[in-house]
Amino acid sequence: MSKYTTQFKLSAITTFLEQGRGFRRIAAQFQMDPTLLRRWVEAYRLHGEACLSRTGERYSPLF
Repeated sequence: MSKYTTQFKLSAITTFLEQGRGFRRIAAQFQMDPTLLRRWVEAYRLHGEACLSRTGERYSPLF
């Protein structure tokens, strides 16, 4: 399970893109690390919303 939901990530990204106040300010507003927000924004710009959700594929111990 992911620490941050897809909705939370999208909310932080759209807030940054709409307000453009800087990674540190927006990250502080969402109580998260600014580097993580920067990575999310970069991935979102390259891949859109598809980058926000993870499939969580797991392998058996036999793999």
